[in-house]
Amino acid sequence: MVRSMYSKRKLSWSLMLLVTLMMLLGACANNDDQADPGTGAATSDESQTGNTDAGGPAEGTSAGTDAEAGNAAEEADESADPSSETAAELDTPVTIPTLKGEITLEQVPERIVVLDVQYADQMLALGERPAGSVIAGTDGGLPPYLGDQMDDIPLLGTYVEPNLEGVLAASPDLILATEFHEDIYEDLLKIAPTLMLERNEDWQTVLAKMGQILNKQQEAQDWIAAYDQKISTLKASLAEKMSGQIVALVRPRDGLIRLQTTSHRTSQILYDDLGLTPPEMAVNDADTSTMISLEVLPELEAEHMFLLQDDTNAALTQELQNTSIWENLKAVQANHVYEQNTAQWVGYYGPIAIDLIVDQIAEALE
Repeated sequence: MVRSMYSKRKLSWSLMLLVTLMMLLGACANNDDQADPGTGAATSDESQTGNTDAGGPAEGTSAGTDAEAGNAAEEADESADPSSETAAELDTPVTIPTLKGEITLEQVPERIVVLDVQYADQMLALGERPAGSVIAGTDGGLPPYLGDQMDDIPLLGTYVEPNLEGVLAASPDLILATEFHEDIYEDLLKIAPTLMLERNEDWQTVLAKMGQILNKQQEAQDWIAAYDQKISTLKASLAEKMSGQIVALVRPRDGLIRLQTTSHRTSQILYDDLGLTPPEMAVNDADTSTMISLEVLPELEAEHMFLLQDDTNAALTQELQNTSIWENLKAVQANHVYEQNTAQWVGYYGPIAIDLIVDQIAEALE
């Protein structure tokens, strides 16, 4: 929530205190023509909290009336302390840097709409669910690796074309978007405060921000610490076995082969986190991939190859695998070609997805 919500809560506390004082004055007057203060207290409490429970002491019972009024006064005194409720929701106001400047939150948003599936992954990792999400692709679905965790969550169009009417209907108090939503940013602001984050920002940095937003900073740090430990253990396990052996990450596409370079986010798990050796041709600080032909593939000299494929490139992959060039590759000869799902490896970048990729690397190489 933004800062204005604090003043609304302060007004609510004042009203509750005023109602309680009126109840106590009415009880002291003991005027039979006046409505029973115990009943009035229940009615006032329902109007403030939405509680429709009809239970409580019977009307006309003085002890019950006094006890109820006393309890109400005690509750009002407790709620009059804004620091106690604020601490229960958000320890301190947090300021989140975004591509549109800083946004300060004073409360934990209750309904967050995400316009990129990676943010749904981030929320789920911290034990929360979005109030609405765009789909993962054009096929109308969500990432299979999330299982049923996204069941019953409203789907709000695609990442490229979010459904603004659906976003509005989800009644968000916070929207998470990326620079790809620049054209609709002003429209989103009319619905709710919008955090525009960099789509390719490191997942650990985003998770730390998500921890701030959800008041789950420790949970976010625990996730990152667990990932670091898993990487450290796997790196040590692979160090001797994979020493000096070249590992390539390729994806047949458009009649050629896309070689993911060291700048690619998934490649960074292989080369930066795990310390594996990339093909010389894949060392690139500027571009995340380069296109090569089948004839160039042997020049990679890769002893291990992660092959990304799905329904979109299945036919091309099969065509390449039927050639003599492919059959004579070092990785193919050693039976070190590991087929992985394209979307899983290059489409999803939340902590749950990244953790799964590490597990798949371990299964392939160990």
